[in-house]
Parts: sequence; C-alpha cells; structure tokens
Amino acid sequence: MNSMDFVKQNKIFAVIRADDSQKALEFAKACIEGGLKLIEITFSFPGAEEVISKLSERRGALVGAGTVLNLGMARSATNSGARFIISPHTDSEIISYSKSNNLMVVSGALTSNEIVKAWNLGVDMVKIFPVKAVGGASYIKAIKEPLPFIEIMTTGGVTVENFTEFLSAGATAVGLSSTLIGSDGLFNPEVIYQRAKRVVEKLIKT
Repeated sequence: MNSMDFVKQNKIFAVIRADDSQKALEFAKACIEGGLKLIEITFSFPGAEEVISKLSERRGALVGAGTVLNLGMARSATNSGARFIISPHTDSEIISYSKSNNLMVVSGALTSNEIVKAWNLGVDMVKIFPVKAVGGASYIKAIKEPLPFIEIMTTGGVTVENFTEFLSAGATAVGLSSTLIGSDGLFNPEVIYQRAKRVVEKLIKT
C-alpha cells in the first residue's frame, strides 16, 4: 500500500510537538499504542530527526516530518527515515525534492489560488492551516465544491471532539496535536493514549 492509500485509510495524523525529543517520543508512542498510525514529527524542537529515526521502522505506522521549512530540513528528514514531508507553506524545491525521493508531500495553502497552485506543483495533499481561522469545516465544504479532485488535510482548530466534521465536509485527512494532550495541557502519556484510542473508536463509527 502506498503512502496516500494508507492516509486515506487511516485519516488521522498525530502531529507531535513537544518541549524536547524525549517527550516527543513518548507522545508519539502513546498515540501509536492508542491506534493512531499516521505520525507527523514536527521540526519545532531539537532532536526531531532522532525521534523520526527511532520511530521510522515501527511496524504498522507511517512516520514523517512536519514544519519542514526548507530543502535542508527536507533532506535531514529523509536521511532520518521520514516517509512524508509536510510544510506549512508551498515551496517548489521541497515539493520537487520529495517527489524525486518517492516521498508523499503535503504543502500548506489557504486561498483557492494558493490551493490550486500547490496542487499544480504536484503535492499529494494540500494542508489548510489554520482552518479554524477561516471558518472551519464550512470552509472545507466550500473549497471542495469547485475543487473536488484536490486532496485536503486540515489542521489548526481540529480537535478530538470535532474532527469528524472536517472529514464529512470533504477533508481527506486531519491533524490533531495539542487536543490529544487534553484540556489541562499537562503531559501525561496515559491521557494521550486514552484520547488517541477515543479518536480511533470515533473514526470507526463514522
């Protein structure tokens, strides 16, 4: 199964942001144990490459890099074993590099003009971020009406409670991050595990 087919089957990215690599690794493992199989390790903390490397051989999970801002980061992620590259913006160099290395690539865009531009550059999905700021699920529905062929991922305002709304509106996948930690914001792997498990159970019912 190729990466996009795996994404379409599993739909939920656990977007891993943490203060350090050890917490990030614990965060990711709790998500995997809870049943989430798409793991995005963001390049927003020191040691992200090490976390990707440790998780990249994990059976049953697809692990990649997020917050990839330039070609150097993309190369570093690839060398660490990343299977996909996700950027908050559209960068033709990152897209070309990813496609040349058989990596799934997701680029950030917001307006219809930006979304179509990213798609025409060859991305596998367009990431709409921050989706909450532009109307949430209703915006996705509006975008998908004229552009049904474009695969969309949504992040930024997607929660354990509302993620099914975005899937129903036409998103191919969604990204969950701080909502997996819980409302109190305290880092607890058991809470993350339980919330990940809840997401998977909710997805199965939709």
